[in-house]
Amino acid sequence: MIPEQLQQLVIEWIKANKRTSNHAEIAAETELLGTGILDSFGFLDLIMHIESKTGLQINLADADPSQFAVVRGLCNLALSQGQPCPQA
Repeated sequence: MIPEQLQQLVIEWIKANKRTSNHAEIAAETELLGTGILDSFGFLDLIMHIESKTGLQINLADADPSQFAVVRGLCNLALSQGQPCPQA
């Protein structure tokens, strides 16, 4: 999956699962938490969605919050450091 595809997947998930105005622009540079689009639980739901769609396990423990604060950064982080999810 390329970054643009993952960004679109994230944007579509936010529009489908979060209460945003139909006129609210959600783009690659949209801040996720600071704008109130996502709360901490919504952010975790989004991480689980990304993991289920990409098969990558995302570890944010060592990541700088500025890396995942916006849609583009979260997607780039997921694709660059994500490890294959262990098989259940």
